[in-house]
Amino acid sequence: MVPVVDQSSQPSKRPRAMDVLQDTIKSPEQGRLKRRRFSRDNDQSSQPVVFDAAGEPADNSHATLRAEAAGSYGDKLSLAQSQWSLEQPLGGHFSNLDPVFTADEKYVFLGVGSAVHVFSMSTSRLFRIMRMKSSQKVIGYKLSPENQEHLYISTSSGSVSKWDWVSGKQISLWETSRKTISAEICFIELENMVRSVSYFLREQKDGRREISISPLEEELPSGKPYEVTALETTKRIRDLKVSRRGQVVIVCDGQRLFVGNTSICDVRSLGSIHYTWREVVLPVNVTCLDLRESLPTDSTTERSKARTAPTSADLVLGESGGSILVYHDIVNSLTRNEDMYEGEGKSGSVLRRLHWHRGPVSVVRWSRDGNYLISGGLESVMVLWQLDSGRKQFLPHLSSPICNIVVSPSGNLYALKLADNSVIVLSATELQPSATITGLQLPSKVDNIGDLSEPIASSPRVYDSVPAVLHPQNPDHLMVVVPASQTIRHEKQALANLSVLQTFDVRTGCHLARQALARTNLTVLNTGPDGAEIVTPDIKYFDLSQDGKWLATVDNWHPHPQDVKAFTASHVGDEGNIGDRREVFLKFWIWNELTNLWELVTRVDGPHFRSPVGPVPVLGLVSRPGSHEFATIGADGILRFWGPTTRHRSGIKSRSHADRLPETWKCRNALDLKGNLGGDAVTSGSICFSEDGSVLAVCLHAQPGSNFGVVHLIDVHKCEVRHSRSGLFCSEPFAAKFLGRHLIIALRESISIWDIVDDTLKSVLAPDSGLINSSSEGGPVLLAVNPKTQTFAITARRFARNSDQSSRRRRKTHFHVEVYDLHSSMPIFRSKLGHCPLTLLSDPRSGDYVVVDAAANVQRLSCCEKAQEVVVPSSDLSSHLKAGLENLFGDRLLGVSQDLSPLQKPAIFGSERTSLQSKQLAGIFGTVPSFSLPPVSTLFRDVVNSLVAN
Repeated sequence: MVPVVDQSSQPSKRPRAMDVLQDTIKSPEQGRLKRRRFSRDNDQSSQPVVFDAAGEPADNSHATLRAEAAGSYGDKLSLAQSQWSLEQPLGGHFSNLDPVFTADEKYVFLGVGSAVHVFSMSTSRLFRIMRMKSSQKVIGYKLSPENQEHLYISTSSGSVSKWDWVSGKQISLWETSRKTISAEICFIELENMVRSVSYFLREQKDGRREISISPLEEELPSGKPYEVTALETTKRIRDLKVSRRGQVVIVCDGQRLFVGNTSICDVRSLGSIHYTWREVVLPVNVTCLDLRESLPTDSTTERSKARTAPTSADLVLGESGGSILVYHDIVNSLTRNEDMYEGEGKSGSVLRRLHWHRGPVSVVRWSRDGNYLISGGLESVMVLWQLDSGRKQFLPHLSSPICNIVVSPSGNLYALKLADNSVIVLSATELQPSATITGLQLPSKVDNIGDLSEPIASSPRVYDSVPAVLHPQNPDHLMVVVPASQTIRHEKQALANLSVLQTFDVRTGCHLARQALARTNLTVLNTGPDGAEIVTPDIKYFDLSQDGKWLATVDNWHPHPQDVKAFTASHVGDEGNIGDRREVFLKFWIWNELTNLWELVTRVDGPHFRSPVGPVPVLGLVSRPGSHEFATIGADGILRFWGPTTRHRSGIKSRSHADRLPETWKCRNALDLKGNLGGDAVTSGSICFSEDGSVLAVCLHAQPGSNFGVVHLIDVHKCEVRHSRSGLFCSEPFAAKFLGRHLIIALRESISIWDIVDDTLKSVLAPDSGLINSSSEGGPVLLAVNPKTQTFAITARRFARNSDQSSRRRRKTHFHVEVYDLHSSMPIFRSKLGHCPLTLLSDPRSGDYVVVDAAANVQRLSCCEKAQEVVVPSSDLSSHLKAGLENLFGDRLLGVSQDLSPLQKPAIFGSERTSLQSKQLAGIFGTVPSFSLPPVSTLFRDVVNSLVAN
């Protein structure tokens, strides 16, 4: 046994001569950066050097070290940075903006963060991405009525760009460099010309908000449009709505409605535009609204009259109590009743009040003809209101609450954006889905319904890590656990539990499959008699076997505290008020290739148990490489190995598949490891197998404040402890991974690299720069290793430098992903992330790292050297394909003599040969319909004979 060493109080041991010799000799496998040791005082000769966010030593006393390492490390870092690249994000959460249909209803536009995605309605696949700058957030987009291939996109920085969405090229750009909350693009017809005008809702530096108007003209040389202010107020107005000709502008701050009206909107002289504003105090708290302009008839004469007639606008409001207020001809009604209700702030234009929703109304929309209203809320039900008869039609049991509803230009389709990051397109007549667009359904927090148009706060939010793996046989398939149903939650509310397994293609950004792995309640009321939410179990860990056949999951469930108040303290246990009432299940699933689903084979209730507490949490689950075996470690300090065995049932015929025997999973061996921790207090742990699966490393940490951790190396075959080492870490281990003979342990203060052969330890960095000590503030540190590139990557949260060092809350924080070499103490690559990372995975085939963040973005961190090796075509592959074609069709198919050189070989796909083959194929298939053709076998024989004859 190695004696316990506390690195926080004692210096590390002096490096041996062999270690120094290894540091001076650089092997070819060491990569681009060589290892460097810095000479320090005698009593601190081997202490690790901690570097800050800028890559320099954190202590100011190391000026000599910085001067010595600045030149060499700067050159090496720049070289490594050029060899690694972080690709553009794929996927993402759909913004709370209304989807936009094209005129032919073949494509739909969806906002995703700082980009606009174009999806095909026929395939539900991504067609085009138009990206803005990473610092810009898309706040609006609209198609041009003159040219349906032109799309106007507004961003939070105040810029408006014009795109050709078919080709994905930007045509024009207008920038104002002012913070913008909302924007609307209007198209005004003047003198047989359509002019585009942008209405901006902005916030000034003093907190006041204004509405400004700016024409978007192509001939502006500077690219900065001129603008005028139409309204300025201290109220926090939002929900900007503008009629088609710009004659009516409506905004709301929740309690007040501001209605602006002008008789003529001539953009050629902005100074002459004058809006008459009326303020209406509402008796409700408005959460959503929709404005509909009365459409003229099809008569050409009446259309021309309608251009000069006063605008008639119908308004509908949804409020937090669940009711809907309908206003017909809101502008003229306010004008007629202005004298009657002056000073009272009320309006007599309310047609009716509709009420069905039991919660806040999240969205309400007019139909094209104005005879129907479509509304949605937190009930996951779409309601269609027929205004003439008062009848209601329901579409219940949607997967999540409705955030947005859009009616297509023809009125035949409804697009519903749901809270679970999916969009469903329904037919208006049958309410049947015609297209479904599903993104990565990671948990997310959305602000209050009434504040959905507010910009996202600048401070990054910290989330817990989400269990995810890349499929071992198909690394492009990301398997991640997501909530069964998401809802619109406040910032302080907890995220939904993870109980559904989603498979997502990280190459194409397409949703592949979704399956529940724990009990869910999607089609029933998810609240109890007392109003408390009924939560689903939470999947903490899951992993796959190397061949992708077996899946193991661990899910936990806790009852509400008020449900166990009747139990006395003696029945509850030592771990809180609900200690012995938790449910912990270990489940083993097998992949069914016929149904393409995971089938539950075995469920183990309470895989780790401690009396008298009951089931205790599982701290880690990992699959053994090259074997159908899993290992778990629990809070009881027991390590268990699980393996499949044949199930024998006497006299009972199995209903399993005939080609395999019925199997079940059992614990084949258990090992007690809590003895070295001084009791039963195991609070955190991490386990990992070596690359060949022969050794299992177990990292255990005792109760908080003990500064005690131990690592055990387990012989998997004999299930016994081969070696134990203390002092490798003194805080919670977030993850542990093997990279060759090195064991890498991710901590909050540092990353420890332990060479288990030479028994040497190296600490390379401080992920949080020593500024965060609690896991609740900093979030978990994610770790991934890649044997192909012999590197490992981590995600860290770092503070930006600020003059006010006394206030930690005021300092901005940023998330970074960093790549390290085993032989360097500083990152060889570092890149900033826009959102909090949730999972970090390694692709063993390509050598890439995959980062998934809280905004549902998927990014690949690729090494350029490895990418070039994959892209370069192989001559062996082409020769193999050629040989396969020759074996299938014979040498006569190619019509080429093997004696001719490549330059003398005739082109087999020349114009004459192609035309001849076309004539022969036309003679085979003819012009008869498909149902009159001969059998496929006959057609295939005729086609082959035709090709061989030529």
